[in-house]
Amino acid sequence: MFTKEMVHTALQTWCDNVVKVGKVHSEGGDVQAFSLQVLSESYDYDNGHVLFKPTLTFGQQTFRPTKEGALSYFVGGNSEFPDDKGFKLKPWVKVWFSKEDFILHNDLAIVQCNVHFIGEDDSHIFVNKSFVFKVCDDGKARIILHQSSLPYQPQ
Repeated sequence: MFTKEMVHTALQTWCDNVVKVGKVHSEGGDVQAFSLQVLSESYDYDNGHVLFKPTLTFGQQTFRPTKEGALSYFVGGNSEFPDDKGFKLKPWVKVWFSKEDFILHNDLAIVQCNVHFIGEDDSHIFVNKSFVFKVCDDGKARIILHQSSLPYQPQ
């Protein structure tokens, strides 16, 4: 059974991993290997199906149902996804969630929240997120749906 505490832990872990990926990259570490580890620990690509719609994707590559597609969005460098620049490489120095709301249903948590990203250059991005977390067979909570969009800006 999913709990409120598990929701907060899963969201905070996701935010912390964004910062860690950028740090590994800026310190010259193996960002691809680290990001693959994050994808295996935090997303259910290895054992199931994941619905992932990153913030800055479009056209035929809008959705990323494969681990390879998600990795490309996070760190770039994949010729199959030429528009990916590596969103998590910025680096982001502070990432947090706010205004979360959720529905708990047995081994699932359906979550909406805002996520704030502060870059090393003091830039700030604000994104709307929806996640579905699932308690997997090994007892770990992993993402099975991740949808991200920029807030609507009325003209």
